[in-house]
Amino acid sequence: MTDVQKDAVKEIGNICAGNAATALSQLLNKKISIVVPKILFIPIEKVPLAVGGEDKLVAVLVLRVLGDLPSTILFVFSQKDALVLASFMTGKTISNGSVIGDIERSALKEIGVILANAYLGALSSFVGFGLVPCVPELIVDMAGAIVDYILIELSCESQFALLLESEFKEESTSVIGHFFLIPNPSGLEAILKSISKT
Repeated sequence: MTDVQKDAVKEIGNICAGNAATALSQLLNKKISIVVPKILFIPIEKVPLAVGGEDKLVAVLVLRVLGDLPSTILFVFSQKDALVLASFMTGKTISNGSVIGDIERSALKEIGVILANAYLGALSSFVGFGLVPCVPELIVDMAGAIVDYILIELSCESQFALLLESEFKEESTSVIGHFFLIPNPSGLEAILKSISKT
């Protein structure tokens, strides 16, 4: 990527995060801000390392994207951060023994849909593609096991992931999450071409 493309991707990432923060704030009826300190294109085999290592327990929301840019979205959170994010919606108090149960799973899936629509809405306005996320799947396991499972399906088509490291801030706490967009190769080329024209 050229410096111009990197700057454009970062700008798109910040706009995506702004859209997502607004949507979450409306959903939860509380002020949520999202900052994107780091945006990277990384080889998909580096995804487990990017989220803290293969042995880290994580919650991953997986959304397939249909439309003009077939791709996959991953939202990756540590188990602790996933519980905190879910508590924004459920109001449940988090303790050291808390686990991700059915209520938390439902809350995280709903938040995932809101985030995906917000991110994709901003992206589609830049690249001129129609992008529609499917119903999310939530997986809780070690980062290496989850990502390997997902990437085995994608490796024959996709070699790189767009990573937006995001920090969700609420008045009393914050949550670190990782947003990965994994387009097929033709989709990645189309994104870069569109960015070059902006």
